[in-house]
Amino acid sequence: MKSHTSESIVPANPRFHLRQADGLFRPIPFVFVSESMCQDIERERRTILDATRPERLAQQQKLLDRYDPRISVHAFDDILRLFGVTKPL
Repeated sequence: MKSHTSESIVPANPRFHLRQADGLFRPIPFVFVSESMCQDIERERRTILDATRPERLAQQQKLLDRYDPRISVHAFDDILRLFGVTKPL
C-alpha cells in the first residue's frame, strides 16, 4: 500500500494562480475583488503554501507577496461607494 504522507497536494486547477515552469505559483492580479473572492484566493494560497516543499517556501511566499488581494477588495468597495452602493453589515 502506498503512503501519501510525503506527497504535496496542490490545487489541480488553481483559479487564482498560474503554475510557472519552475513549479511555483504566480498570483493573477485582479483589479477588483469581492470579499468572498478574496477569501477564495487566501484559501488557495494556504493550500499552495502547505504543499510547497520547505526549501522552496521562501521563494513561493515572495511570489505571493507581489499581489495583495486585500488592496483589490478596497478598490472594489471604493467603486461601489462611488456609485452609491453600500454593502449590508
